[in-house]
This record gives sequence, structure tokens and C-alpha cells, in this order.
Amino acid sequence: MLRFAFRKVEGAPVAIDVALGYLVGANDQSLAGEIRFEDGTLECRPAIRNAAALNLQCEVQGMGRLSLSTCLLEQRREPYSLLLELARHRIKHFIAKCEDWQIWDHPGAGEAIAQWNQARLFFTTAMTTQDTTKADELSSRALIQGLQASERLAVAHSNIWLHRRYGAKAASKMVLGVRVDPRVAPTSVASAASSFDMIGLPISWAKIERTPGRYDFGSIAPWVDWATKAGRTILVGPVIDLSPSNVPEWIAKQRGDFAALRDGVWKFADAVGRELAGRTGMWNISCGMNDNDWWSLDLEQMVELSRRIVVGLRQSRKNVPTLLEIPRPFGHDVARRAGAVTPRALVEALVNEGIHLDCLMLQFVMGENGSGRLTRDLLEISSLLDSYRPLRKSLFVALGAPSNSADDKAGYWRTPWTAKSQAVWASRMFSIAMSKPHVGMVVWESLIDDDGPRPPHGVLDASRTAKPILEQLISARRALAAPIGEWKMAEGKRVARPSVSVVDALDAPSDE
Repeated sequence: MLRFAFRKVEGAPVAIDVALGYLVGANDQSLAGEIRFEDGTLECRPAIRNAAALNLQCEVQGMGRLSLSTCLLEQRREPYSLLLELARHRIKHFIAKCEDWQIWDHPGAGEAIAQWNQARLFFTTAMTTQDTTKADELSSRALIQGLQASERLAVAHSNIWLHRRYGAKAASKMVLGVRVDPRVAPTSVASAASSFDMIGLPISWAKIERTPGRYDFGSIAPWVDWATKAGRTILVGPVIDLSPSNVPEWIAKQRGDFAALRDGVWKFADAVGRELAGRTGMWNISCGMNDNDWWSLDLEQMVELSRRIVVGLRQSRKNVPTLLEIPRPFGHDVARRAGAVTPRALVEALVNEGIHLDCLMLQFVMGENGSGRLTRDLLEISSLLDSYRPLRKSLFVALGAPSNSADDKAGYWRTPWTAKSQAVWASRMFSIAMSKPHVGMVVWESLIDDDGPRPPHGVLDASRTAKPILEQLISARRALAAPIGEWKMAEGKRVARPSVSVVDALDAPSDE
């Protein structure tokens, strides 16, 4: 059992919501377990007896409503101090990334390291304070300063590495894409769509094959024709999305029958390949295959379906690149669904089976309800992108954030979402993504706001008016169209060196 002492205080700088909490085990693996809060104590009962970490949604003053974690902690009956453990993880995570990036002595990280020093001073004082109220106050300040330092570090790192990557050479001509809605006529949004290098065109199995063996591609034909004439590369897919709205009714009636699904997927992929292979630049084979949200599969079945999709699509034209889309890349919520596996587990299984994948697309969509899409700080996202580099696969990064907050409980960055914060977040994330040597493209989640239940992620509002984010993304891409030169030290920057004794002290959890 893990127990945490935490007092809810009105107006506190850190407010914690346990409703969307979850547990994580070693190697960042999703972990089943029970979490409940009563009488000032948060009790967690992981499904294993080993060390575990707790992730909670926290509203942090000046930083937003973010998903934050503790370190891995040994299970015991004596309660840990929750705020102190959240601060400990943040400070340790900062150290880990500085070591990983070898950025301690770089002048560009001076401000971040100086702020981190402030955070660790609050933290060490909180560890030695006997007054629990004072300790909580200091821990909150350590957490806030640690988050601010983390985001400064992520931005500084992206700036330094952007200059390393594009200092002497321009980016490729395809670095920015956008996902469109086939229901929207391309002629009505052609000007905005033309600003992007690649058009992500979702297709719906349910709409194309309403009757077994009869295929109607009329729903996507206008966009295929427009993109071809406009000279824009098309990313078709996801070809298979096993959500209720995208599975044909005649297949849905056989839910649970893998043989029926397998055969239907094979025939549909073959039909899509024959129809579109000559005009598409890339296939998005599937999205969320690992999630088991509606149609339950085991890992072997996920691999078999992926194989059939790839082979079916490539029968007509073998040189069209393929990618796999991962809608919830942190993968921390899979333990809640029977048979679900982490994104990494699926990718590694596909690679081991020799299934052809040219790249992966990781989707970071903020401001939507559900534990799989909680808002994360910039350092967490940057760190996750780093974790995919050993797979030796090129990455596309799909980004999405709303221009207003219909529901703040879905999380937000810095302030409740506005058109301005959407644009600033997109600019920060574009730089972070494109600074990674294994990232090839950024794809914005939506060209235009729709009238559905999803938050307004579009670069255009429902009246086809451009939001600030459109110019922000275009400017970011334009900046990489020519070499940007060497990194130069800005005035007022400084370097702060950490104390080794402080780093050692972080390894001992509190006994409060």
C-alpha cells in the first residue's frame, strides 16, 4: 500500500484532483490499482507489491492544470507527504534531463538551472521542517519553481538543438502538415490548407464500405482531387480505426469475432490501396490499435491486423511509406482496459515481426477529457519524444490544443485555453519537436473547428476565420526555410551549477 498525507486547503497554490489519478510501475509501465481519498489520506493499492509512482492532475499556480507524478516509492503504511513527493520527482526529472542532454554547463540553460536551484532550496528546507503546514507551503513553492525551471529547460534545449540541426542547412520542404475534415469542402478552406506541406486525410471504413464488398470513396474524393492539383502530399488514414463510429455496422454486429474482423480489414486495405495508391504520399495504417477501447484484441491479434493492413495497402504500390499513429503515447491508462498494451509494446512487437513501418506518429492533444490526454508540461513531452529515439524510426508529431476551455478539468497549460495560449503552446511545441533529430514533421490536429463534441482545435474557427495559431505555425515553418546560423548567447543569461549533495539527498524519500 502507498499512503500520502495531503490536506485540501482553499486557495492553495497547488490543488490536487484524484479523480483521474493512476499508478505507474518500473520502466514507466501502466499499473492497475485502486486509489481513494478520505480523512486527509490518499490511499493507493497497486496490483503489485513492488515500488510504484502516483500520477495526479494538479492545478498549479501560474503553470496550469497538469498531470504530475511522484517518484517510484516503496510501499508502506506510513504516509508520504504528497506535495513533497511531487516536488521531489520534478527536481529529479530536471536533473535526469540535464544529464541526458549534457546541458549543465551550457550558457543557454543558465536561467533554468538558476531557477532549479531555487526549487531545490525550497525542497531541502521542506524536508527538514517539522511544521507540516510550513512543509506543505515550501513543497508547493518547490514544485512551482521546479515546473517553471523545467519548461525553461525544455525551451532552452529546443533553441540550442534547433541551431545545431538547422544552423548550416535548411529544413526539408515538408515539415508542417494539418489534418482536414473530409466533410468540409476544400474550396471553402483552400487558402489556409495551402499553407501546409502535407494534408492528413482521415478515412472512415464505415462510410466507404457500408455494404460488404462495395466501396464508395466519394466522401474523400474532393480532398484527394484538391491536394493533387495543389501539389500537396496526402497522408491517408488512419485506414483502420477500431472505434464504434468508424467500423461498418455489418462488422460491428460480429464484434468479438476476430476472423470476421481480420478478413474485413484485409479486403478493405486492399481496396483502399487499389483506389488511392497512385495519389497518396503516405499511409497511416491505424490509430490506437493498442488501446482496446471498444474492440478487444490481444497483442498477437494486433500484430496480425497490422500486418494485413500494411500488405493490403502495399499490393498496388510498394514504395508508398507507412506510419503507425499512437493517439495516447504516454500509455499510462492501458491498465484500465483488459488486453490493452502500451504503445511501445505494440511498436516493438511490430518491428520484431518485420512489419514494414517507415515512421511513427505520436499524438499530443491537450485539453480533452480522459486520462490518456491529460495536459502535460513541456519537459514531459520533450522527454517522451527522446524516449522513442532508440527505436530508430522517424517520428511525426501530431499536436492539438483548443482555443477555448469548455471544461477546465480536461487540463490546460499556463492559463485556461484561449486563442493566444493555443498559439503560444503550438509555437513552443513546434520548436521542441523539430529540434529532435529523429522528428521529421509536425502535423496540427485540425484545420477547422467542427460542430461536434470535441474542443475547438482548428487553425480556423467555424466561420473560416484564421486564428493566431495559423500565422504562428506558418512563421515557425518559414524560419526553418533557410539556415538559421549558430546559436548565440543572449544578453543577461547565466550559468548556475548544482550541488552534488543536493542530488544525493533527493534519493531518500521523506518519512513525514
